[in-house]
Amino acid sequence: MPLLISLALSYALVLVAPGPNLLIVLRVAVRPSWGRLLSVAAGIASGAAIASYLAAIGATSLYMLDDLDLWASIALSSILLYSAVRLARRPLAGAPPQQLGSDSLSLRLYSLGLATALSNPLSVPFFVGLYLAQPDFRGGMGEAATCIIFVMAFSWFTLVGLVFSIPAIQRLDTTWTKTAKFVLAAAMGLYGLILLYRHVL
Repeated sequence: MPLLISLALSYALVLVAPGPNLLIVLRVAVRPSWGRLLSVAAGIASGAAIASYLAAIGATSLYMLDDLDLWASIALSSILLYSAVRLARRPLAGAPPQQLGSDSLSLRLYSLGLATALSNPLSVPFFVGLYLAQPDFRGGMGEAATCIIFVMAFSWFTLVGLVFSIPAIQRLDTTWTKTAKFVLAAAMGLYGLILLYRHVL
């Protein structure tokens, strides 16, 4: 139990730190609906859980992290730059958001969240470091750790999306809303360019 509490506290600090997962959730929350929000949050949570599992089984293969970091950075940069362009070009008064019943939209948003979380270059190194410090997580406690990570990520990103989707926030002055949209798009684009600069250029 103390090990699981230690994991939860460590991962909580990672969750609250601004990063690509948060940017993607905020982008989806610009046009709020339960279907959109739950789909992307579930995708991010699944990606975090998979990254945790991969780190647990490969924590001794540290030489692989450099190549993984490079390709993950390229993939994440592409996702962020594409999302930034789409958000910047989207009109404020668009069509009503699709709801929970749209299976194709839910699958696309789930895939977006999954790809973002898996390509986050901070995820696997964080879990590798954690599992090297606590070898017990690579044994019988690995499944419990993965479940905790999924529940924490899903709960946190759902909560963030809900707060950002509050009707009072969505009904703010059009000028402020437009500014917030372009600031979010710029943040995603800048993050993507920084990743490219550090790992590719």
